[in-house]
Amino acid sequence: MLKNIQRRRFNEEEGQMTAATAKKKPADLATTLVDPAVPLDQRRQLLVHVCMDPSPESAGVLQNLLDSAAAAKGEDLYKKRCAELDEKLREMESGWLRAATFIRMINPKGMVPRAKVQLQDGTEAFTVVPDPQLVKELRCGDTALLEATGKALLFRDEADVVTGEEARFERRIDHNRVEVTLRDHERFVFRLSDKLAAKLEAKEVETGSTLLVCSRRGMAFDAIPAQDGHSHYRYLAREPVPDVQIERDIGDPMPFLEALADHVAAEMDNPAIGRKYKRRRSMMKLLTGVSGSGKTLSIQGFWRRMYEQMSERTGVPIDSLPPRVLRLRMSEVLSKWLGESDKQLDRFFDEVEQLAEEKFTAPDGTEWTLPVLAIGEEVDSLARSRGSDTEAVYDRIQTTALQRLDTTCQKLRDRLIIFLFTTNVPHLVDPAFLRRAGGTIERFGRLAKRSFVAVLTKHLRDLPLYVPKLTSKSATPLQEVVGEVTNWLYCPRGTDPGQAEVTFAGSTVPVTKYRRDFLTGALVDRAVQQAADEACRAERAGSKTPGVTARMLITAFDQQVRSIVEQLHLHNVGEYLTLPDGIRVASVKKLEQPRILPFELERAS
Repeated sequence: MLKNIQRRRFNEEEGQMTAATAKKKPADLATTLVDPAVPLDQRRQLLVHVCMDPSPESAGVLQNLLDSAAAAKGEDLYKKRCAELDEKLREMESGWLRAATFIRMINPKGMVPRAKVQLQDGTEAFTVVPDPQLVKELRCGDTALLEATGKALLFRDEADVVTGEEARFERRIDHNRVEVTLRDHERFVFRLSDKLAAKLEAKEVETGSTLLVCSRRGMAFDAIPAQDGHSHYRYLAREPVPDVQIERDIGDPMPFLEALADHVAAEMDNPAIGRKYKRRRSMMKLLTGVSGSGKTLSIQGFWRRMYEQMSERTGVPIDSLPPRVLRLRMSEVLSKWLGESDKQLDRFFDEVEQLAEEKFTAPDGTEWTLPVLAIGEEVDSLARSRGSDTEAVYDRIQTTALQRLDTTCQKLRDRLIIFLFTTNVPHLVDPAFLRRAGGTIERFGRLAKRSFVAVLTKHLRDLPLYVPKLTSKSATPLQEVVGEVTNWLYCPRGTDPGQAEVTFAGSTVPVTKYRRDFLTGALVDRAVQQAADEACRAERAGSKTPGVTARMLITAFDQQVRSIVEQLHLHNVGEYLTLPDGIRVASVKKLEQPRILPFELERAS
């Protein structure tokens, strides 16, 4: 009975509420439902009524409530998602990054902007670019920094220095591609960076220019500026001018040195006279002879003389003159790649001709054509006889050399170039190369008596000497020392019993070789250095007679010759002694030598 009374009361209240609700406007209903001042039970009952009422007014109220709730919930969810995204970006930016090359932007409809990039290994990827400002700044060819797994492009590396390979620009195919030549013979089509495209449009890059490319990524990044001055010369000798003067430092200079110096002077002073007599401006010399006979020293002496002539005529100090010497080294020519050795040798001759074409303007405004010196030492490694047991690569290299050394060619004939080649083994050099490179062949032999006196005098000229007693009032210590050493070596009735006996094929009579037969400029230099060391030690020890003596020099020469004789045998005798042409050596016998020299016996007694 109690439950019935409560149910009846509830129905009455509900009816009253329904009647009241029916009288309210939809806006008032919505306001009442969200008003916190209205009791919760009353708002709940009102919401139940609105949900059960099929009238359009109640449906509109319910729709407004749902839309408001959805809007409030969506804004909170959006803020939450944004906060999560910001946190994720911070984690990416503070973590590991990887580099890539940006190519272009891709903006599909309704999707986040994506960038097409190329990774360092050459693979392509498409990654998100979360920063709208970065989307505007990226240019093709830029270095982009990606999240470690490549999920997003985060930064643009503006300070990155791109490195790669050098290629020759051939042509622009279209807006995005260029054709280049790589490694001098392979042609490729590469993608064009925006930076390089701007230079092409501004006409700053011409066909033949050098481009910076990456073959792995297939991208041409930039144009390499033309080299300034002489930096592009590979074979240019950049060392200081040798301090070797022909008159001062070369004991018995070969006549060709003065002939070359006179030719250079004539071509610089009055080249018209040479053209009148149809003289070629270019000259070639092949210097042959045993090791240590003075070939390199002669080249250094002419090098110095040539610069002295240029300095005298231009009024520019030697140290301020431009480099005019190129040196050919086989280590810079030979390559493991097929055809590269030929190209490197071609480049040497190209550089020689290019340097000869460069003009020099003196301080007074006068324009000069300066001479060029091209040096090729130990040329036998380049010009071995063709068809021998050597590899075929040397035949190809020599063919290139013969073509470029043609003195009748206008490129060489009309340029002031001096070619100096050297070899210790002329019999191994191809005859054709001897004819081309040896405009004249200058042979350096072992020292005769006159040459020995001149060379020894030059070496002892500035050294402190000691002579116990001068043989004449007019004699100088230098003359006394040189004369005593020369007599000991060259006197027919001297104390030299002979160092070795050489027997030639077809003969039974051995030929005795003495100390004087082994003399070269290099041996004299070593002997003087040995004697100077002994004198220096004696003076440091408190010697009362400081200076180099003749006996010190005699001991040094004896020891130097003995060291050569000790290693003398049948197969190398031609390297240490001058032998008749075309005669084969049958045997070599070393003669026993006394343990001490005669003057040492006198000193002991």
